[in-house]
Amino acid sequence: MFKWLQKSGLAMETMSWSLERYHKAIASGVLVEHDKVELIFGKLITAPPKEVEHAGTIEVLQEFFRELLGREYRYRSESPLPLPPDSEPEPDFLIAKRTPKGMKSRHPLVTETHLVIEVAFSTLEFDRTVKGPLYASAGVAEYWIINLRGRKIEVYQSPSTDDGTWKNSQIVDAGDTFESPFAGSIQVNDLLPIIGE
Repeated sequence: MFKWLQKSGLAMETMSWSLERYHKAIASGVLVEHDKVELIFGKLITAPPKEVEHAGTIEVLQEFFRELLGREYRYRSESPLPLPPDSEPEPDFLIAKRTPKGMKSRHPLVTETHLVIEVAFSTLEFDRTVKGPLYASAGVAEYWIINLRGRKIEVYQSPSTDDGTWKNSQIVDAGDTFESPFAGSIQVNDLLPIIGE
């Protein structure tokens, strides 16, 4: 139906969502958990189904960082990260500053977030070209994409909030190591699931 409307030449505009409108839609039940959407640059984006390797990688990340950093930080997976005025992605994994007990009733702020990670199997281009600029423009300190098909990690550091770019980026292959200003020396193999486990 949508393709037919596009071919017909009818002018079509999509509605832009503010973060406030998005939260009201959730609170009123217009959007519910099984809708599986994220608010990205004012648009509702449907999240694709997760592959087994994706879920396994999230487990690897949880275990690795809890062992590396302990209870000093909050570890969240597939939870909202509000980025006013018009975005609320749900990163596959993030590490944020631990807040007082009363603060657990809210999502972490970008200023409390040390690292955001997206796990890419079928979403690599989207994670690079849409989420990368989104996180940079919001001031996320460090962003990684774990490329499951390529068995490598893309590392983005030093965001430029003015133009949504990263001053430092590198692609690190399986078997290699990279330096994170936040997490220290990281071996790529430690974050990749063992295929066939």
